Amino acid sequence: MNKNKTIDSITIGFALFAMFFGAGNLIFPPYLGWQSGSNWFTGFLCYIFIDIGMGFLAMIAIAKSGKGSEGITEKLGPKISFILISLTSLCIGPFIAVPRIASITYEIGIIPNLGELNKSLCITVFFIIVWLLCIFQSKVVDIVGKVLAPIMFVALLIMVIKGIATPLGDIRANHDVAKVIQRGLLSGYQTMDMMAAVIFSITIISSIKQKGYSSQKQQLSLIIAGGCIATALLFVVYGGLTYIGASESMNLRKAMTQSELLIMVTKALMANGGIILLGIIVTIACLTTAIGLLTSISEFFARKFHIRYEIFVTIFILISWLIARFETATIIAIASPVLNIIYPVLIILIIFGMAGDKISRCIYMFTCAGAFISSVILEIETLLKVNITHNILPLSFMGFGWIIPALTFGILGIIIQSLKHRK
Repeated sequence: MNKNKTIDSITIGFALFAMFFGAGNLIFPPYLGWQSGSNWFTGFLCYIFIDIGMGFLAMIAIAKSGKGSEGITEKLGPKISFILISLTSLCIGPFIAVPRIASITYEIGIIPNLGELNKSLCITVFFIIVWLLCIFQSKVVDIVGKVLAPIMFVALLIMVIKGIATPLGDIRANHDVAKVIQRGLLSGYQTMDMMAAVIFSITIISSIKQKGYSSQKQQLSLIIAGGCIATALLFVVYGGLTYIGASESMNLRKAMTQSELLIMVTKALMANGGIILLGIIVTIACLTTAIGLLTSISEFFARKFHIRYEIFVTIFILISWLIARFETATIIAIASPVLNIIYPVLIILIIFGMAGDKISRCIYMFTCAGAFISSVILEIETLLKVNITHNILPLSFMGFGWIIPALTFGILGIIIQSLKHRK
């Protein structure tokens, strides 16, 4: 590996680390450790496997296709492929994730340090910074990977080292390993980072091409190298945060929320200085995730509609700004079912994408149909507060109720495929 490729791999690795490490990822690991007690490491391994493990797999599958994010969806047909990526982009971008990111910056980054400043003003400043950084599209990965990500990683490392060197307390004994595994898998699943990886890949691959890596083999090599670096960084940070939460597990106040626990352990570790550090971490984490999402989504729609990238960036930031100024609970309630329906289909496409052209379109269609239909039924039951299918399908309590229907439909696809070959 030559010098430039090594530097580019490190830059991409840090950029991926920063894009994946949003504010939501900051609050999940400590809470998981707090709940898991002495089995915190088991819960952490389950969490990171589903979270960054599946995200990394998504990046590799997309790079292997050589066609961007549409490379894993094209076997569903051009129209379905476009609708699937568009819905994913809009829901995880300007309609839910980005407005929530801005609100989290205000609630955890600003209020604890500067008091209750005008929310509209703070959110406006946040989006102006995001807009300026997004406009310089060709420099996004370098800005995030070389500047923002290293600052955030050092800040997180300070917190982790302090938490390991001076534990907050004794770790509570926990013999319920099954529940710990369930919580770890569910927490990793709920981050939906694999879905974000499908979107982030647009910007990452575009940046790799701009650096002069034109062949598919070079792009795949760089993504694997960068993904390994990002995984190592996230392993250290997530592991440290989970341990910090576990060291507070003797304190089992049931009413404590994830954000409250994070603020409490940070203040216990480093007093008011820790709150300032937390504010820096949250602000950078939110900035990098918002930049990664908006640049990727804008590039996708700009390429599809042949409209300037800057126009889509501006439109999506204005939408995010409008939603972030108001209560986002209603928006999340509307968008979350859409994400829960799309996510299982994307998981199947990622896994099948690793096999390349070895799986036929018939099997793709049937397996995805099984996941889609069962997810729709499960979501309708959730909204109506009915548990008929939830009680029948295994793993429904963990959010994986769609697996058995997907496998059943997949087998049906194999049978139909074999019958076609016989004819």
